[in-house]
Amino acid sequence: MAVLEARNLKISVQDKVILHDVNVAFTEGKRTAIIGPNGAGKSTLLKALSFVNPKYDGEVLLDGVNIREIGRKKISQRVAILPQAPVAPPDVTVGQLVDFGRFPYRSFIKASDPKADREAVEWALDRTHLHDFRDRRVMALSGGERQRAWIAMALAQQPEILLLDEPTTYLDIGHQLEVMNIVEDINRDYKMTVIMVLHDINHALQYADELVVIKNHGVFAQGTPKEILNVKLLADVFGVRADIFKNSQGISVLSPVSLVNRD
Repeated sequence: MAVLEARNLKISVQDKVILHDVNVAFTEGKRTAIIGPNGAGKSTLLKALSFVNPKYDGEVLLDGVNIREIGRKKISQRVAILPQAPVAPPDVTVGQLVDFGRFPYRSFIKASDPKADREAVEWALDRTHLHDFRDRRVMALSGGERQRAWIAMALAQQPEILLLDEPTTYLDIGHQLEVMNIVEDINRDYKMTVIMVLHDINHALQYADELVVIKNHGVFAQGTPKEILNVKLLADVFGVRADIFKNSQGISVLSPVSLVNRD
């Protein structure tokens, strides 16, 4: 069942077409990776799916309902997005940052539920292994710790759908795996739908149930990683030749070896 869907989506910036006639559906409870070359429109797609950018033609549907008819606050209670390279105020602590995730449940005319807020923050800190960091300033954390804090803030929204834009960028290998394992656990334990833009092809092979490939302003391919993520796709989409083999866990690994001759 498609929980989130784009129909005939078109987005242009200053007369430059970024996405054109995009039709894509995301399955409830699955982890979907979006991959493609730089500038293909992957981040732009996420912003439209979350209604962060409402300047598009076509439709985005949440459980079959046009998100323009739902309202931003209700969308934020169901869909959380973590953009690339977010920045926190210099003195904010981890606990305060995670508490910001409760903003969709607060308003000037209706007080929030302190118990619900507290439980959501504690749950988010627990799932990201950050209880011991709650009083530390976010800016004093390592890159991996900081990324976990941002993920915790998104989780504090208690969303049904989690959108992640390059969640492992700038992290070392160990912290990349730490972040991806948290995402995997959240999806498995709470059936949270996860849609993530990834640059690491092998993360897409290992951590995604479904794959959407963006190229030339549209959807180039869609399917399971096992079905479509192969040496031919890497050559067609990224212009590289690659070897493929199984690692010690039985998971396929793609290793780029050279550029495709474009003469």
